[in-house]
Amino acid sequence: MKKTTKIWVGLGAFMIAGSGAAIAPTTADSAILEATSPVSLRQGLLSSATNIILAQAQGGEGEGGGEGGVDVAAADKDPVQYNIALQVIAAHYYAGFAAYEAKETEAGAQMFAHGLGEVYVEMEDIFKRRGVTGLGQALQDAVDAAAANKPVAEVRKLYQAVLNQLKAAESKGPTSSQPAASVKAKVVVDMLNRAAAQYAASRDDKALEPYLDGLGFAVAADKEAAAVLPALRKADKKKADAVKTAIDMAKAAYPGIKRPAKAKVTPAQFLAATSAAQLAVSNW
Repeated sequence: MKKTTKIWVGLGAFMIAGSGAAIAPTTADSAILEATSPVSLRQGLLSSATNIILAQAQGGEGEGGGEGGVDVAAADKDPVQYNIALQVIAAHYYAGFAAYEAKETEAGAQMFAHGLGEVYVEMEDIFKRRGVTGLGQALQDAVDAAAANKPVAEVRKLYQAVLNQLKAAESKGPTSSQPAASVKAKVVVDMLNRAAAQYAASRDDKALEPYLDGLGFAVAADKEAAAVLPALRKADKKKADAVKTAIDMAKAAYPGIKRPAKAKVTPAQFLAATSAAQLAVSNW
């Protein structure tokens, strides 16, 4: 991906200033970056800053919660894992834009960056091999705009472009002998499990970002469920009810950009509901 290194370097000062770290590119470094084109030279000048940002965006958040990454090797052959990868990206952009729109612009930009760094960078070769050509650029454009604190309307357009590219990428995934609704149902419960795990891990953490991670997974699960619940209900009402119960639990746990003043569900209740949903769709 041609611009990956430049994007991370360009975001360096923003991300590092926000996190309190001391390393940041100097004015002289920035001028040199603009004047030189080889990627290797840019990497050499600002390797420390780049490494910090990549570490933050590639698994540094939410340890023990729902931020377990994706199975890249499996995603190349397994439609469920491939679509999970897409939805983990989507989840970060759902939460990121919600934060950005609510004037939590730094948190929004960070969430966008995590969607790019945690999944796309790892999956880039697979995406390109499958003919997914516009997703990386769309992700980067949204990161750039959010990092530059662009107007909400501009960021909204770029965010929507990301969602459009994710939808297009879905059609490029590996084929399956399972019905499309069955694949999607398994993706839904994976998102629910991530939301529940993040809820359990971050309930005592007052920082916004861990909550945003879980919110993104909950939104992704809800949006994907809308396309699968009718088919599941037609096939087996009990299975559909189990998934719907977990979706409702996710909405109660993550009612919006702000944490609820008083928790409406316990982590145990949420985890139990998602486990029941997972069991319900495991053989469908």
